[in-house]
Amino acid sequence: MSIALRQHSIKCARQVRFASAPAAKQTSGGGDPRLEVIRRVLFETTERQPSIQLEGQALERHETIERAWKLHKMRLREERQRTLERQFRAMNLAMTELEKTSDRLFKGALVKSRHMTYPKQAKIPTETPSPQGWDYSFKAQDVAK
Repeated sequence: MSIALRQHSIKCARQVRFASAPAAKQTSGGGDPRLEVIRRVLFETTERQPSIQLEGQALERHETIERAWKLHKMRLREERQRTLERQFRAMNLAMTELEKTSDRLFKGALVKSRHMTYPKQAKIPTETPSPQGWDYSFKAQDVAK
């Protein structure tokens, strides 16, 4: 712990200890001075470390990396957006086709379930791994016949 930080914490502890004395006088604003000290200690603005000033080639390298990272994130975001749009169009097309095919099935697809369903094969989340480990011989059952 740095010396300045240690001195600051000792100073704050003294202020709180002295302010918590039972014979605390009211301040001119009508508030309890103990509360003022607590507020000052709890909501004190943190001192920000000055940012490192880059110059020349280091600055150029930093800006290049920053631009490349932002470009990468933008491409990921656009790809995710395109995927969602494709899924929505496919779902919309399927619902249109279902409406043309069967009115009963279409209305059934729009009805929300009264209770939340949970996958029956899902494993309950635990803090520790399973003692048996991974079952490599497991094959999913074929539902469509």
